[in-house]
This record gives sequence, C-alpha cells and structure tokens, in this order.
Amino acid sequence: MSNFAFLTPIPITFFPDYRASNPYQKLLYEALEPMFEAEPGTIDEAVDLQAASPEKQRLFHLHWEHAVYEGQTEPRLIERFLNQLDCFRAAGGKIIWTIHNLSPHDESKRGTNADLQKGLLELADILHLHSLPAVAAAKAELNLPGRKVRVIPHQNYTGAYPFFVREAARASLGLTDAGMIALCPGRIAPYKQPNELIEAFLAIAKADDRLIIAGHTEKDLSIELPEDNRLIYRNGFETPEEVGKLHAAADFVVLPYRASLTSGSAILAATLARAVLGPDTPGLRDVVVQESTGLLYQPDNLREALRVALGTDATTWAERGRAAAHATAARDTVIVAAAWRDVMTTLVGPACRPQGT
Repeated sequence: MSNFAFLTPIPITFFPDYRASNPYQKLLYEALEPMFEAEPGTIDEAVDLQAASPEKQRLFHLHWEHAVYEGQTEPRLIERFLNQLDCFRAAGGKIIWTIHNLSPHDESKRGTNADLQKGLLELADILHLHSLPAVAAAKAELNLPGRKVRVIPHQNYTGAYPFFVREAARASLGLTDAGMIALCPGRIAPYKQPNELIEAFLAIAKADDRLIIAGHTEKDLSIELPEDNRLIYRNGFETPEEVGKLHAAADFVVLPYRASLTSGSAILAATLARAVLGPDTPGLRDVVVQESTGLLYQPDNLREALRVALGTDATTWAERGRAAAHATAARDTVIVAAAWRDVMTTLVGPACRPQGT
C-alpha cells in the first residue's frame, strides 16, 4: 500500500475556478491526489478555513489574477484582497501565485493589475512560472524576487481530448474537399488579433484553403466577417470531441498573439499532434522549435508567415505535428505532478505528516 494512504491530505484552495472551460486545473490537481486535496474557493473562504483549523496548514493557489477584479466594482478591491492574503499568511497559510500572463489582455485594466501584481510579488511565498523564457520575460518587467521563483512546466493535455483521423475529421466537418486548413482555437479576444488574421488569410489563401476560428468570443469584440467560403467562424465553447475533430482536420494551428507568456493552446495543439504558427513570444518559444515543431515569425509579419505556412505542403506540417507530439510527452502529468509535490510539501513542511502523530 502507498505511504500516501497514511498521510493527512494537504488542503489547497485555488482561485479562480476555470475547470469548466480549461482542463489545466483539473489535470493538475487530480495528479496531486491523494497527498493533496484541492477545492476552488475565494481568499475569504481560505482565510476562514485556515483560521478554523490552524493545525492544518493550507495552501492558497492563485492563477489568473485578473479574476480578482474582473466584473467587480467594489471600492478598494485590490487593497482588500491583499489584506486578506496577509491575514491568510498570518493564520499559517502559504500562498502560491502562478504567473500565466504579465499584463491583462484588457489594456484598460493595466494599472489595476500592476497594483495587484506588486502586492502579490511581496506576499506570495512561491512565484510559479512555466518556462525559462517566461522567467526571462517576467524578470524584464517585474521586480521578481529570485528566491521565490519556481519553474514547473505546463503539463500536456493527454487524455483530456480525443484523437481523430484527419480524413474522418474533415468528412465530419464537411471539409473533405478543402486544401490547407489553418485553425485558430480557444478564447477569441483582441490579444489573438482575429481581425488581422482574417484580413491576412483572405489576402493570400487559395480558393480551397480554409481558416477556422473556433472558440468563445469576448462579448465586446467585434469580428469582421466578410462573406467568403474560405472563412469558417464558430463562436462558443467547443466540446472536447469537437476540439479533437477541429485539430485533426487542420494542417496547423495559428496563434497570432500580441503577447504570450504561457500558451495552453500551443501545448494542446502539440498534444493533438498539430504544429503551431505564431509570433516569437516567450509562451510560444517554450513550445515551438523553429522548423521542427512549427514556425515562429517576428511581430507584424503575420501575412508573410501565413504565405509561407499555406505554401508548405500538408506532409511537412504533419511531420512537424508528430515531432510536436513527441516533444510534449516530456510534459507528462506524472512528471509535472512530482515537481509540484516537491514544491508544495517543502512549503508546508511539518503539515505533511502521518495521521495520529
């Protein structure tokens, strides 16, 4: 029997809870069981739970920090949140902040986000980033205390989405006669430059090429949709089955970010054996090996990059996709979870102990 059976699970409160639209948190925390027990919750709830059981040291794991203020109008919200973090630590809790982005996608919130980040850099016990390129970018923009930094890779998405054969996926989507297919998946927001992508694609694509934009579109984003058979726009959250089909049908995934510190979309593409075309950002540099598992281009060079991508044969893109899938095997959830366990058990120290001792 595993020694874990004799351990009191270490409680984790994580915020925000994005499991309904992104399997990242589900895969992460399930892999930590039974040594850890993770539940979603607010900082207020975490403070109450820690105060009620001071003998059981709790972790508060903050992910996308913009969720703290998104849609909120409460005065001095950031100050109150940081005060609650301080109370949580004073009661014995420990704080982990996973830095997914350096700045909010909504530029109007940059000041608010900067104030929050300044407090988090001071209060967090661990600052987690997913890659060395991300650390380099964060050090250039934030006053990053090196002693708090831990680098743990973003796990792959193996098991979260089904695989499909290319021909079957295309037939299911009514794309049997299509030429090259580029897929832009996931959250559709200004930072992915969908209108710029549409304009560039339609300017150079052949008559049988297709661009699929598939994902939940932000309510304030206006997508310019010319009437053109080469363009397929699917607004809304896709099921795991549809996500698998769309990737299988595509020749490559295009992610024209303005900025990217970590790209779950690129890791998902690699997991599903699809190579990526995107700008040379830290998030994509972590996943894409130039020419081997995709293509990176310099900012403001999207049209030429698309021209090269669409002019490359499907066989070459399929080879890149297989290389990407091979590389992402190193992001195995078991390997990533082992690194997380080391960090978390060191952080809580004596809280990881056999029952009854």
